[in-house]
Amino acid sequence: MNQDYTQNEERIQAALLALKNNEFPSFRKAAAYFQVSRSTLSNRAKGMPTRAQAHEHEQILTKPEEGTLVRWVKRLNLTGFPISPALLRQMAQEVLENRETHASERHRISTETPTIGHEWLYRFLNRHQTLKGVYSRQLEACRHKEATPANIGAWYSAYRAQCNERNYDLQNIYNMDETGFAVGATQSTRIIVDSVQKSNWKVTAGKQEWITVLECIDAAGGALPPLIIFKAKYTNTKWIPPNTPPDWCFSTSANGWSSNSHGFEWVRKVFEPESRKKSGNQPRLLIMDGHSSHITGNFIALCIENNIDILILPPHCSHLLQPLDVGVYGPLKRYHAKEIDRYSRMGTTRFPRVEWLEIYIRIRSQALSTSNILGGWRGASLSPFNVQKVLRSLPISTTGYPSTPQNIEGSIGLDLTLLCSSPPDSTTIQSSNLLFHSALQSGGSPGSPTQRYAQRLTRHLESQNAEITILRMENREMLELLQTRKKRMGGKRIALAGQFVYSTQEVLDVVQGHEKARGIKRQRGRPRKAPIIESDEEEDKESIDDQLGDSESEVEESVARRTRSYRIN
Repeated sequence: MNQDYTQNEERIQAALLALKNNEFPSFRKAAAYFQVSRSTLSNRAKGMPTRAQAHEHEQILTKPEEGTLVRWVKRLNLTGFPISPALLRQMAQEVLENRETHASERHRISTETPTIGHEWLYRFLNRHQTLKGVYSRQLEACRHKEATPANIGAWYSAYRAQCNERNYDLQNIYNMDETGFAVGATQSTRIIVDSVQKSNWKVTAGKQEWITVLECIDAAGGALPPLIIFKAKYTNTKWIPPNTPPDWCFSTSANGWSSNSHGFEWVRKVFEPESRKKSGNQPRLLIMDGHSSHITGNFIALCIENNIDILILPPHCSHLLQPLDVGVYGPLKRYHAKEIDRYSRMGTTRFPRVEWLEIYIRIRSQALSTSNILGGWRGASLSPFNVQKVLRSLPISTTGYPSTPQNIEGSIGLDLTLLCSSPPDSTTIQSSNLLFHSALQSGGSPGSPTQRYAQRLTRHLESQNAEITILRMENREMLELLQTRKKRMGGKRIALAGQFVYSTQEVLDVVQGHEKARGIKRQRGRPRKAPIIESDEEEDKESIDDQLGDSESEVEESVARRTRSYRIN
């Protein structure tokens, strides 16, 4: 089902609707207006099936079964756990085998179940144009959970109210964020290889250290100088190449990350003086995430003193609302990987800080271009303001409301309830079944609504059967996971004198010995009333306690000897 066929089918449906509404006096004029075949339009008006409907019996899965798979794919996509092509084929095979199993049991026939092949996936996607295959991108569970329409909408309302109240110029609305670079690391990219050798390796220098960069952009397309933080104790002048812009700032930290002091120094030495050159005494808005280094007391106090308003992004929503994340940092990381690959091809295995800074000077001018910066603000729907663009990209609830039961008098109630309900609710099915049975018992040929109901009922049963198969498979996988986790709940910490590497047999021996000791302890019960047996039990109890005490003391001594040996070493 290619795109031309889909577009032609849409024009045919539009022409049939126009003829139904008496917009054209003849099939010929309607066909000419919508650019479709007159004979095809005439045949379709007489009830002839489409090409897809005519070949439906040749499909491995029925149309209701495929519709159930489509709904299952969309449901998992909304939950943030999309399926792979292999899983789709596996589930389709499960539905097919379940149907064939029930059919063979009913008719007592031994039939071989067909196999869902590789080409079936492409035909399935062609039949259902709302689905397509893409490469997935990882998203943390907290981001998927917190990015709700309520949280996003509330923040956009606060942003718009702040802008209306203070009336900022575009050049006075800023977004600041930090990003990290693993020096020597690169990204996976599409490459051209020799098909004979079948090698797709890309040799890299490997991660050497972490460098953090603080960038800030405005809604007019400009950018402030960056703050670069190296992993070191002191800044070395040899790291700064001669062509470095004079307004760039540098700092160091023990791990290459930013801290509270870095955030304060950035707003004091970079943001406030550099942004004041453009804004003068006008108010400025600074949008940033809720990182701890951004919301310290001295940071906020400095902003209040200098007429700088702070707007914090909601937690775990920066991938949608932060212009730097939306339109700038992606190209920046790709340019960085491209430069690292270029150096690696020349045999570079170590990147001095001065060479890395030269790379960053080149890629920053490309990534922080005016078009990318404006695209980031536009993609975050902050300039121009378009909250619906982001809200439409959020997962929406697919839980529908039950349709209102219609009047069950006559065959019109049958047609307007079930035939217009997708999927039908239990009340609709019950009322429509009553009308269906009464139409069959009345004798004669069933009316058109009754025939359509019978067709819809059979499709619904096939769809429900496929849905049950999917739920059974998901339930079976969850039960297997729960049973596996229950077996792993118990454990015993062990310590053997003089060793810290254990074999499997040694671990099993300790566990078995522990179980035997627990069994001996459990045998100790309440003393019986007979005085002779009571004295014997007391003696046994004392001996057991002595044995357990000796064993416990031996374990403590072995642990103590092992601890002393570690301290001596």
